[in-house]
Formats: sequence, structure tokens, C-alpha cells
Amino acid sequence: MLRTVDDKKQNNWFKLDNAAKIYPAANTKRWSGMFRLSVTLKEKIDSFILQEALAQTIKRFPSFNIRMRSGLFWYYFETNAVKRPIVKPDVNNPCAPISWKDNNGFLIRVFYYDKRIAIDYFHSLTDGTGAMIFLKTLTAQYLRLKGFDIPTTDGVLDVDELPQTDEYEDSFGKHANSKFKGRIKENKAYHFKGNKLEGDDISIITGITSLEAIKKLAKSNNATITEYLSALLLYSFYIQKQKDGLYRKPTRLAVSIPVNLRNYFKSTTNRNFSLFLNPGIDTIHGEYTLVEILNQIQYFMKANLNDKVLNAMMSQNVRIEKNILIRVAPLFIKNILMSIAHKSIGYRPITTLLSNVGMVKIPQKMKEHVSRFEFFLGSAKIYTPFLAVVSYNDTLVLNFTSKIRETEIERFFFTYLIKQGIHVKIESNRE
Repeated sequence: MLRTVDDKKQNNWFKLDNAAKIYPAANTKRWSGMFRLSVTLKEKIDSFILQEALAQTIKRFPSFNIRMRSGLFWYYFETNAVKRPIVKPDVNNPCAPISWKDNNGFLIRVFYYDKRIAIDYFHSLTDGTGAMIFLKTLTAQYLRLKGFDIPTTDGVLDVDELPQTDEYEDSFGKHANSKFKGRIKENKAYHFKGNKLEGDDISIITGITSLEAIKKLAKSNNATITEYLSALLLYSFYIQKQKDGLYRKPTRLAVSIPVNLRNYFKSTTNRNFSLFLNPGIDTIHGEYTLVEILNQIQYFMKANLNDKVLNAMMSQNVRIEKNILIRVAPLFIKNILMSIAHKSIGYRPITTLLSNVGMVKIPQKMKEHVSRFEFFLGSAKIYTPFLAVVSYNDTLVLNFTSKIRETEIERFFFTYLIKQGIHVKIESNRE
């Protein structure tokens, strides 16, 4: 039976979960671990009603209604009981670096533009699953305040209901119990290099296409949508690697794919509960076709997508956190070490990243008001293009983000789909 708590008994502080701890340490004025989810409605947004909906919704999510604090040994979250987040007109460059003083201390930023509601999330708060639940609940509450009857189903929470402690538990700490080593050593991967954009500028190139068309294409290759798109993404980098020299080191190419651990372990947390798998190829073995890259990704995923391997990986991460030398190190020492590890180790074994939050399900009465959803990843420290994927009804939205001017990867990716008979509408914030 799920436990609930009233406002007086809620914790007024939270430990950061295992996945969350790297982000505040690695945070700088130029980079933050940010991502964005947005929804486009069929009528123009009323900012005053959206502000009221946000004030009511944030209280339903204790692990979002917080601000970052620093202790002697670790960062921690403290309930932001006095202030409230403020909705603002949208900006040209989403997922800009965040300061703990921004937005009254909240680690989310809620924007509006025309018919769109957009939320930038600091990754220490949550992953794509928890973020989508918050966006859907906020949107539903907004529509209710507009006078529409929206039920609390399909991931829409009741803002008048007491939060359940299971919704803000640290599921890593709860489920990590394997004694085995989870991740083998991964060699340094190829990184595509280009000319960096200035300041907070970010390149966004969006492809909008039919979900059924992509599903049919993936199925013709005996693959899931995520497997096929990951293979095509890696193949796009492989083509660029050919120009740079297949046998020039590093010869490894790998795509990082987030895995929602809720599919393998019982959890309803709205906090982080994901791991990354990094399938790839090594060009030292010779040339590859797209089909061969797809096969390599499928073999890797089939071997690792099970509760035993994932638990071992999760447990390995938690053991590092609990190491006595790390635990007693002062926070400023941890910040230095974790920042170095994030830049030199975190990105070292991957060429790119593809994150697919999947099909968005909402109540039927809410569908009458919603046109589409979008998902954006903030730029990486290695500046290479990353790809975020989300689908709603028969619309699949593919968003490339990067911090470089060059667009060879995105151009090859979408051109390949078009050559396969897939109609793709291209949008961009580039001139």
C-alpha cells in the first residue's frame, strides 16, 4: 500500500539521489545538466492562469518544490517553502546554464510562448519520466483552471491529493543490492569537433515525421524505434569518421542510450531512476554498414537489458558513492574530483547520445487541447550533437541540439530518412 504524508510531516530536506550528485559538482556558468520538455496547445497560453496552475502543481511534487543547498560533505535539497517559481516568456536558447539563485532558487524554469508551455529541468531533480509527469500534471491543472474537466489518469496527478512518499524516494538506494561489477572498461570514443557557438547560443535542428512511418521502417529492419534511430545516429557519425580517417585513433564510436529503470524494478519515483548503456563499434575491425551497426547495438542491448546487469551497474555506482574516502572528503574536494570525472570520464566512452522518452499518453479529454510534445537535451561539454526523441499520436519529433556551427551529422541523418521514403519536416533556430 502506498504511503502518504501531510504537509506538516513532509521532509523539509532531501539527499540527492545517486544520479543527481554529479550535476551540481559539474555545474558552471557555461554548462549545466539541463533538458527541456514542452507541450503545444491549440489555444494561446494565458500566463496568469499558467502561473496559478504552477503554484498549485509545484506543491504536489515535494522533490521539485526545493532549492539547492551545500553542506560540509554533500549538496542537499531543502524545501522552498516561502517562495514560488515564476513563469516567464520563452527564450531563444533553451536549457541555458542555471544558477542556484535563479527563479527564486527553484531548479526548474517554466516558460510560455504563444500556444506552448515549456519547462527546463536541472537533471539533479529528475529524469525524463518524472519530468513528463510534472509537465502533464501542470498542463492538466492549467486546463482545469480554464474550465475544462481533465481526469487524473495516464500520468496526470491530482494536485489536491497528498503526495505519496514512494513518488520522491531514492530508488537507487532502495534497489541497488548486487555484489557484482556492472560495467566493463570502455575505451575512449571518437568525438566530432566543430566551431563552437558563442555564449548561451545553442543549435536546434528539429525533424517532425510520422510515428507509424518510422515504426514501419524500424520493423522492416527487425528493430525497435530506439534501436533503429540509435544505429542511424551512430552511422551518421561513422560517415564523418570516414572523412577523418577510420583507423585514426580513437577508433571506437558509441551512442549512449538512457534506460528507464522503472521498467525493470518496482518504482513510482519522480526523481532520477535511469542508467546509460553505451553500445558501439570499433573501426579498427574494418568498415561497417548501417545494418551491421544496428546488429551490434541490438546484440549489446539484448545482453545488458535485464535486471541482473542493470542492478550490478546501479550497485557499482552506489558503492562508489558510499566509499569511506569519498564520504569523508569535504564538499569542495568532491566538487573538484567529480567535475574532472564528469568531463574526462563521463564523456570519454561516448560519441553521442540518444534519449527517447517514448509515446506520451494523456487523458482522452486532454487530447482535445494538445497538438504536440517536444523534448530537448541541453548541450554536452563535448559540444557534439545529441538527439532527443518523443512521440504523441502519430507525430514523432526528433530534436538535435549542439554547441557547434557545423550541421553535417544532422543533415546526413535526415537526408537518409528522406531517401528511405520518410517525409520529414525540418525546423531550426538557425538562420
